[in-house]
Amino acid sequence: MTGAPEPRGHTEVADRVITKIACCAAEEVPEVREVHVRGRPWARASDGEVNGGQATVRLNVAVAYPAPLHAVAARLREHVIRRVAFQTGVEVSRLDITMTDLGGDLP
Repeated sequence: MTGAPEPRGHTEVADRVITKIACCAAEEVPEVREVHVRGRPWARASDGEVNGGQATVRLNVAVAYPAPLHAVAARLREHVIRRVAFQTGVEVSRLDITMTDLGGDLP
């Protein structure tokens, strides 16, 4: 058999799957101490939303002290975007990061 395979259906990735992968990926960044999956009195819960082939992700995280926050945000953004795309094929078009707490010292 030659040629491209025939389309056999449609794959849809749910918002909660994008959220879960993004949260797990955020936890892989060494300076991230906690990803707030549930909301706080002062901040929304981490979440994601898929629209077509693109996703918007919002993460609320606690970061180790005294990590440089701008560098952590850049590393976190790059890693989460790459991980979500690799695992789902969905492009993260926007990733908002809220650093809601400082916790624990750097290793």
